[in-house]
Amino acid sequence: MDTNIKSLENCKRELEATLDYHELIPHFEKALAEHKKSVTIPGFRKGKAPIQMIKKMYGDAIEYRALEDIASDVFRNYIVENNIPMIGLGSITDMDYKPKEKMTFKVEFEIKPDVQLESYKGIELTKVKYIIDDSLVDEELQYLKFKNASFELDGEALDKEYMVTVDTSDLDEEGNVIEGKDETGLRFYLGSPHLSVEYAEAFKNIKENEEKIVDTKDKQGEARKVKLKCVKAEKIIYPDMNEETFKKFTGKDDIKSEEDLRTYLRDEISKAYDNITEQNIRNKAVQEIVKLNDVTVPDGYVDAILKGSLEDYKKQHSGHKHDTVLDEEAFMNRNRAEAVFSGKWFLIKEKLIEIEKIEVNDEDIRKFAEENAKLYDIPAEKLFEIYTGNEEIKKSVLDNKVIDCIIENANITETEEIKK
Repeated sequence: MDTNIKSLENCKRELEATLDYHELIPHFEKALAEHKKSVTIPGFRKGKAPIQMIKKMYGDAIEYRALEDIASDVFRNYIVENNIPMIGLGSITDMDYKPKEKMTFKVEFEIKPDVQLESYKGIELTKVKYIIDDSLVDEELQYLKFKNASFELDGEALDKEYMVTVDTSDLDEEGNVIEGKDETGLRFYLGSPHLSVEYAEAFKNIKENEEKIVDTKDKQGEARKVKLKCVKAEKIIYPDMNEETFKKFTGKDDIKSEEDLRTYLRDEISKAYDNITEQNIRNKAVQEIVKLNDVTVPDGYVDAILKGSLEDYKKQHSGHKHDTVLDEEAFMNRNRAEAVFSGKWFLIKEKLIEIEKIEVNDEDIRKFAEENAKLYDIPAEKLFEIYTGNEEIKKSVLDNKVIDCIIENANITETEEIKK
């Protein structure tokens, strides 16, 4: 058998193979033997007709029908015997058979690229440390007070600590109500910083059943005239700031004063922003290493990732009613760049695991279990037992260790940013 491998674009390859007739004979005999099992010839029981008779009657047709199977078998054996890192399935693109002489065929396929990492140590990363401003603590405390407040009916909104319920109707230029442009039971907190200037002015000292006209703008910036009718005005009654309230806010028994509460809130906010810092630098580590290493991604990888994303999207939206049918081709095109990125990261990650000999052991699983035990309030040892036999968990821990390796070998510049 004569063979020739040709490199095409990206990770595509083409195998061209030529087999002489004597090399094809064993394949044809195998096809004849298979055909014999199912053929029925008058005078013989099914499957019992002489092979020579079958060959004489159907030989040429059987040979032609067997050509594609022969090409597939020869191609598959060639890949295995030569340890070619093929991905996906090959595709026969050309076939030529000269009876009693030879057969030539071509198969296109993709191979896993030989990834050579140019740079994964010493990459430049910036780590932002967020400084928590008192205004964030104030905002969180106000949110907790508001969340646990009660509401007392009043006839008039005397200050900003009121909740006003209104019905609205859009008006045309002549001041007539536009049919279908009305809403009922809209609630507004007058102390909200998101309340528009026009609405805030209209709500000042508004009384129950009072109507007002507001000149404002819609989302597109076009002029909009709205009639408001106050349905009710409720005074916000905030809870007393005592130990019982502090425990209700936090679930903690050791918070005795408002200062203790503010300290607790600051710590919780700091933890949240520390998590953001950690996630940001991990995301940046992946982005930088992909940017610095130009890895060629096989089309098969990209297509597989896109198909997976499409299936996930369909599952997530299976219960939703859509006005239009999902355009799968547009979805694929819209998400292709992200799929290429994911493919590059996957190949780089595999190479890093190989170079650095990164693996997951029981201690890694135990540490992961201890971290999650705090989140889910489950005994760490119980989680460890569950995680030990879970391949998805092991994969997640391995992924984290790869990113840890990149960060440990990076040049990190630390900066501070005040969060208000």
